[in-house]
Amino acid sequence: MHAGFLPVPRFESVNMADKTNVPEAAPVAPVGKRGRLGTFRALHNRDYRYLWLGQLGHAAALWMEQVLRPVLMLFLTGSAVQVGGIVSARMVPQLTLGLLAGAMADRYNKRRILIVTQTITMIMHLVLGLLFISGRIEVWHIYATAVVSGSSNAFTQPARQSIVPRLVPRKDLLNALALNTAAMNVMRIGGASLAGLLLVFFDFGEVYLLNAAIYVGVMWTTFKLHVPEARPMEENRGPFDEAIPPRRRRRARSSSLFKDLIEGFRYMRENPTVLWLILIALILFVFGQPYQQVFIPLIALEVLHADRSLVGILIAVTGVGALAGSLTVASLEHIPRRGIVMVGALAVFALSLIGLAQSPWLWLSMLMLIIAGATTVTYLSLNNALLLERTPEDLHGRVLSFMSLDRGLMSVGALLAGVLAEVFGAAFGLTIMAGIAGTLAVLALLFIPAIRRMD
Repeated sequence: MHAGFLPVPRFESVNMADKTNVPEAAPVAPVGKRGRLGTFRALHNRDYRYLWLGQLGHAAALWMEQVLRPVLMLFLTGSAVQVGGIVSARMVPQLTLGLLAGAMADRYNKRRILIVTQTITMIMHLVLGLLFISGRIEVWHIYATAVVSGSSNAFTQPARQSIVPRLVPRKDLLNALALNTAAMNVMRIGGASLAGLLLVFFDFGEVYLLNAAIYVGVMWTTFKLHVPEARPMEENRGPFDEAIPPRRRRRARSSSLFKDLIEGFRYMRENPTVLWLILIALILFVFGQPYQQVFIPLIALEVLHADRSLVGILIAVTGVGALAGSLTVASLEHIPRRGIVMVGALAVFALSLIGLAQSPWLWLSMLMLIIAGATTVTYLSLNNALLLERTPEDLHGRVLSFMSLDRGLMSVGALLAGVLAEVFGAAFGLTIMAGIAGTLAVLALLFIPAIRRMD
């Protein structure tokens, strides 16, 4: 039976002259091309469902914290530079630990890595909540817990992402990655909105305690998860594997973690297309992504003159666009000219940020955030799928860890964003950052032929 079709009833031998005895066939619908079965087909896998549910909980707590931490810093200090600093502190571990985290994800049990990192993150939320409720909260507490949580997240991301290809068929990989992104964006809507709503009725400490409780549920889904052993590379070959040297398909585990790291660098050097995918992602993470943690709180409070609850609403609006984008990508089995679509989405994202920066009206700001969310998700889903398709399964963690380096360099972008906002104001600072991102995206599309050839 073809994997893309629903089962068709079996027919017994009949006299074709007697058509009344012929059972009526059920309608056959292509699962992978349209309808809910196509959009959510990766969720048919039991273990992927647990991973996805864990992603929902992780994303809920993450987006609540994306609202809480910068607003808490503004509450304590009133400084845009400090807001950029706290975002940077949370992202620096991605830069310093990302490669090690990727090598460990390839070498050790991914499920255990997730359990340890989720426990650490839960404890950090609990500590910060208790410190605030007890009245002992200080600025250095926010920085210290941000660094520890960021370090935990640096190990979480490569482990979680590199599990996905082991849980779903290769043809469903883009669908599974897009559904992971959809989970993040459902909770960008739900988690950020909930954080904004809770801040109307409760204080920071109580909301952080709720975050800790959410992580207990995340840990439960991880305990229920079963991750199969890596499939032999010859059984897992796809349309791009001819570029993988034969010696890579039969690799035995190296004798040390350091040699694993070196092998990751060697693979990147030998595969320029993978290298370009990672380098271009820097445009998004350094010049684009700080808009969420740095500029949205500042624009809500300084430009739109709203209260702190609007920060969560604006981040949730971004999630509406991101959810629409991720479900659209999940519904498509194949997107032609994916390299061009990917970088084009990045350019449109930059234009939407410029529109946000120049908007004097709340409704227009929300529209620009919807576009920004949809284009960000389109870019990231295509980028991750292209990376995983062009990489052997036993190197997925290390290649994805280079993306963690990109995310780590978001700390540089956050600091730059904070300084620009402090010197020029939030609107002009965001315009500068978005202008740089858009210009670099267009240059990449014009002068990097490998991107235009990606399909």
